[in-house]
This record gives sequence, structure tokens and C-alpha cells, in this order.
Amino acid sequence: MRIAKPRSATYVDIHVGIRLKVLRKSNQLSQSNLGDEIGVTFQQIQKYERGTNRISVSRLWQFCEFFEVNPDFFYRGIKRQRARSPNSVNQSRHPVSH
Repeated sequence: MRIAKPRSATYVDIHVGIRLKVLRKSNQLSQSNLGDEIGVTFQQIQKYERGTNRISVSRLWQFCEFFEVNPDFFYRGIKRQRARSPNSVNQSRHPVSH
């Protein structure tokens, strides 16, 4: 399985950005207003929405709290680009211990 370069936008980054834009617009907020609420510039919001900059987990959590949505909202509707091989499926299914 090929891994994308760390700094290049992936289809996931773009999808999450689109979902952020949907939330912002449905709440009738400008990029500036949302940036002020979250503590970033409107340019940063713009980059998040385009998928140019990745949204960190902690920043995603801020958006979730602000908009009162679960993190899965941002990932709904995402499609895998291609099927994973049986080996990668087995490797990725490790139980999480608490």
C-alpha cells in the first residue's frame, strides 16, 4: 500500500475540509467569524476548507465542541480510494487496550 507524502493533501483532508465548510455555512458564519471563535486566522480556515492544511486532532476537537457535533461528522460519506490487501487489514485490526 502506497502512503502519501506527509505534506501532500489527501482525499481525506479534502473531504474533512468540505465538511467543515458545510458546517460553517449552515451556521451562517464567515471564515473570519469562525477563525475568531476558534483562535485562527480566516486564511487558516480557508486552507482547512480546501484541504491545503491538515486539521490536527486537537483543532478538530475544537470544531466539534464549537459546532456541537461528533468527530464522525467530518468523516461521514468518505470512500476508500481502493481496497486494502488482506495483510493490511489484519495488521490494522489490533485491539485497543485502555
